[in-house]
Amino acid sequence: MKNLRKAQQIRQELGSRFKLLLSDTGLSVDGAAKLLQVSPRTIQHWTSGRYRVPYAAYKLVRVMRLFELPCAGWEGWHMHSGKLWSPEGFGFDPHDSNWWGLLVRRAAMFSHYYERDRQLDLLMQRIGTGKPPGATDGTRGALAPVARAATPEGYPTGAAGRAAKPTGPNLLLSHFGTQRSVKGKDHG
Repeated sequence: MKNLRKAQQIRQELGSRFKLLLSDTGLSVDGAAKLLQVSPRTIQHWTSGRYRVPYAAYKLVRVMRLFELPCAGWEGWHMHSGKLWSPEGFGFDPHDSNWWGLLVRRAAMFSHYYERDRQLDLLMQRIGTGKPPGATDGTRGALAPVARAATPEGYPTGAAGRAAKPTGPNLLLSHFGTQRSVKGKDHG
């Protein structure tokens, strides 16, 4: 008896999900029946929870209405609310894809120039210490991360890009001096 009730509850939950999917895709009962090549009565049985919704029907509605991408390599990506959603949960609007190629090329160039900067830092440090270029110091190959020997004042440090020292006095402090009240007590 308990298993029967649980099975009925699962069918009703799946039916309500299927009904929501049909609503999201803009399909009526007749439209869904035509798309899935079943009778409208079958769709009504599925949405009411009388019969279990086949996974193939659920998947076909998602693919045919472009809510899911059927191609290899697009697992986890889906379309919903007019956006393309990544497996990480980020939504992309249609206008975001207008410059997608440029964004990918810029990211590749950033990686290239970042690697060149690391190599230059390593070379400059080795020239300053007298080690020959390309010599390893026992760490992870020739491109091991290096610390700058001397950081000029005001140059951003590794701590979230903040300057090592304040650039000057905080002029806001002069505005918060003590004031005397009418009764002669200090406020500060």
